[in-house]
Amino acid sequence: MNMTEQKIRLAAIKLIAQGGYESMSLRQLAREAGVNVSVLYLYYKGKQELLLTLVLEYFEQLADAWARSCPANVGTDSLVQAFVAFHVRHHLGNKDKALLGNMELRSLDDEELVMVAQARRAYLGTLQKILEQGIREGSLRCDEPKLMARIVFGMLTQACAWYREDGRMGVDEVIVYYTGLVLRALGWTGRCQAEHK
Repeated sequence: MNMTEQKIRLAAIKLIAQGGYESMSLRQLAREAGVNVSVLYLYYKGKQELLLTLVLEYFEQLADAWARSCPANVGTDSLVQAFVAFHVRHHLGNKDKALLGNMELRSLDDEELVMVAQARRAYLGTLQKILEQGIREGSLRCDEPKLMARIVFGMLTQACAWYREDGRMGVDEVIVYYTGLVLRALGWTGRCQAEHK
């Protein structure tokens, strides 16, 4: 990706985070990116294709980042805690992208939503496998690991909507709080390492 396309994408993320996808015009986007409107069409057919590209990129980057940071040879509780910490930290550090990747899906058509669902499934599948591993080991209790993976994803991502850097909780405290919630929801009865650091 060249610098111009990168500027367009960053400008779109900023504008969508500020006012929503529907309110962003191509003229406004071009002005924010510092390019002529006609330049936008060298990269994208229109707003819809740009949004789809950004949403797919969000899920691909999320899955790649988790694959790189996922600890090896640890117990299920440590994997759950690592996932919660990764997801919360990643999203609070990239709030604009996270909000775009999860809140603007209503603007996509059915065919595009199928593509997004596939990309989302790749990431959610990693959490589902952790939950299934814990169920097999007997350390977690969960009747519907696929559904629970979606619930946990939604709950953790929602932190983007309420978290403020100048609020009463720091990122580490948010992680500790959510880790406890998730482990309790999964029937974990052991000690939460994050709570005792």
